[in-house]
Amino acid sequence: MPRSRSLVPLLSMAVLAFVAASSGSAQLAQPPTGSGHGQKALTWTAPSEWTKEKPSSPLRRGQYRIPGPGPNYMLLGAVAEGPDVNWFFRAIGPRDTLERQREAFERLVSSIKPGQAPAVKIGLLLPYTGVLSVQGIDTTNGFELYLTKIGRKAGGRAIEVLKEDDEAKPDVALTKIKKLVERDHVDFLVGPVSSVVAVAIRSYVHEQQTPLIVPVAFTRVLTSPQQASPSIFRIAETTDQSNYPMGAWMMKNTKYRRVVVMATDFVAGRHAVEAFIAGFKAAGGEVVKEIYPPLNTPDFAPYLAQAGAEKADAVYAWFAGADAIRFVKQYREYGIGEKMPLTGHAVLVDDTIMPAVGDAALGIVTMGSYTSTLDNPENKAFVAEYDKRYKTWPSRYSDAGWMTLELIAQALDDLKGDLSHRDKVREALKNALPKLKTPRGHLEFDQYRQVITPIYVTRAEKVGGRYVNTVIERIPNVRQEDVWGWWNKK
Repeated sequence: MPRSRSLVPLLSMAVLAFVAASSGSAQLAQPPTGSGHGQKALTWTAPSEWTKEKPSSPLRRGQYRIPGPGPNYMLLGAVAEGPDVNWFFRAIGPRDTLERQREAFERLVSSIKPGQAPAVKIGLLLPYTGVLSVQGIDTTNGFELYLTKIGRKAGGRAIEVLKEDDEAKPDVALTKIKKLVERDHVDFLVGPVSSVVAVAIRSYVHEQQTPLIVPVAFTRVLTSPQQASPSIFRIAETTDQSNYPMGAWMMKNTKYRRVVVMATDFVAGRHAVEAFIAGFKAAGGEVVKEIYPPLNTPDFAPYLAQAGAEKADAVYAWFAGADAIRFVKQYREYGIGEKMPLTGHAVLVDDTIMPAVGDAALGIVTMGSYTSTLDNPENKAFVAEYDKRYKTWPSRYSDAGWMTLELIAQALDDLKGDLSHRDKVREALKNALPKLKTPRGHLEFDQYRQVITPIYVTRAEKVGGRYVNTVIERIPNVRQEDVWGWWNKK
């Protein structure tokens, strides 16, 4: 039976008298048999085909088990996706009933009235608790703002959102994503924030083929030739796309020649600074020490003491969320910045944490794919809408959430709401990105469904009483293929 991924459209009362709800069943005196589709010509399978189904086969969403007149008779039916109401059936039963039931089946199909298609289900797999909860909440805020903007529908269908807290833990994330896919039957997945989680769920997503849009997690391996999946689309830059160019930029635009590298000791932190180290060394720089505190470190004093003991020109760091707030404030408190200026990736002084960091953030130069100060009409409108609703400016995570739904909505519009063919859904997602007018500017996917994006060098400043990251320089159209040569030899 062709696999369906929709719920039952609104049908006429006559049909409802026959078709069961997904949790129940319905009786018909002479149930139809055979396999066919649509409101056009019906195609009937041979007995050798339709007897392969077992009455005990598990039912998927949109399929209905309808008891027949005997214990050996069972009809399995599914509603297919699309703007029209299409039905697919495969039956198990006595061969001699086929012809006399065919007419009844045709009458049933012809009585189905096209109606409103079921809601598109989108599952958010993000951290709402723990050290990375700021990123999860901001991503959701951006997503929901765009959802409101489009009236909670796209492609002629309503959008239903289901949220799961992955706690930034791989084991929790696997449990939650299986619930979203196997029990909730979502049409799209969004997440995660944690690169560790992204690596953990990659194989499951690839096997299930439910499209996953990755808004934040940026480990380099996820969209590499070795790991890229047709079902995974990433709109966040990779760890290479921002951190590797920063090495050459620092050698060209600063006097920093010897640096200490500090980062959270997990996948994202390691991959980020490894890319910077490769770019910095390639440009002629020297890394004098690497320091890796664990995730959720409450006191950075021992690690800052190690950094302060080195003869270096600057510190390049990667810490995110609550860790970033603590690290930047303690860096300022211990006075290390007077000796070695602090630089790093944009997570270090994300727009969303700047109020909590305060003056300790001022002057820090970072690099990333978004800041709320980008000077283009789309971003100005986005910032205004976001500020109106949430009373604060958006972060890079807010932008990612907004753009994720913008991408899905464009694909739904292009498909006219028809999600029946996975290949077409994937193609629509890939082709949708260049059509968008995003706050970041024009974007495209590469052959591995990784975003090709501008990268912005910014400096933390206080403008009009607000802490912001002001753009110093824009590096256009950075591709992962341009910056992964230091590790990816294939």
